[in-house]
Amino acid sequence: MELTLALGLLALLCVALAGLVQTSLEAQAVGDDKSDLYSEGIAAMGRMATSVRRATIVHFPNAHTPSRTTLAVSGALDDDVDSYFGDTTFPRIDEDLGDDMTLDGYAGIQGYDDDGDGLVDELPADPLRAPDDDDEDGLWNEDPWDGRDNDGDGNIDEDVPFDMNEDGEAGLANVDDDGDGQIDEQIVTSTTSDDDEDGQFTEDRLNPVVFELDAGRGVLREVVPQTAAGGDLCTHVTAFTATYVLPSSTRGPIISLSLTLTSDADESITFTELVYPRNVLQRTGKRIQ
Repeated sequence: MELTLALGLLALLCVALAGLVQTSLEAQAVGDDKSDLYSEGIAAMGRMATSVRRATIVHFPNAHTPSRTTLAVSGALDDDVDSYFGDTTFPRIDEDLGDDMTLDGYAGIQGYDDDGDGLVDELPADPLRAPDDDDEDGLWNEDPWDGRDNDGDGNIDEDVPFDMNEDGEAGLANVDDDGDGQIDEQIVTSTTSDDDEDGQFTEDRLNPVVFELDAGRGVLREVVPQTAAGGDLCTHVTAFTATYVLPSSTRGPIISLSLTLTSDADESITFTELVYPRNVLQRTGKRIQ
């Protein structure tokens, strides 16, 4: 009887321990799932936030459609490999754009609905000006490059003319832009402008970087449309939203990012961040890194 009782007690103890072990294993699996999601989400949010902070232009979302499942900003690519006053820490990026800011021959960014109206690469009233309509809203050359919302549509520097600051001079009027000791030495014509006063025309284009949700695959992709480069930035994505917060009298626009990841075990984490694109307010000179 004593042996039977001991075996019975041992069996009860084993059952209790098995339940405890099972609970611990399940808790560990949940913890591992959340840890993986957290690492993946933090990396994706960090990459998007860094891209927004460095951007000189926020293509979309914009004031036309403030909330999107796609984010596009100008990439930090120096096409002509030059720098401000010989300081390679501060490369000249997007310093000399043309009417077609992306130089892709399309309104806005080729293949994308820039203004969020459901139409892609739509033509303005004058089809010949399509490349000059850089935000695909039917207008062209709306804003000079001065960090202000000149046309009152809620967007800053979204559609600049060939003379980027519209002062009629190469670079900034009465300023030695390239540091060679001469002021306004280049000539501005009706179709060309040397916006950094180095003797070259339309050296840099905007190189958009697009972060887009592939809802069918549950993936957030990072794409550079002009080079066809791209790849999956983040998996297990169940929601992604980028929201354009309008500029005020004291600051520029802000981008609100929200990313939700959900594991195979149905564990979810939502990441949110407000990002200030500091370089959209640059006039000239060194960029904020």
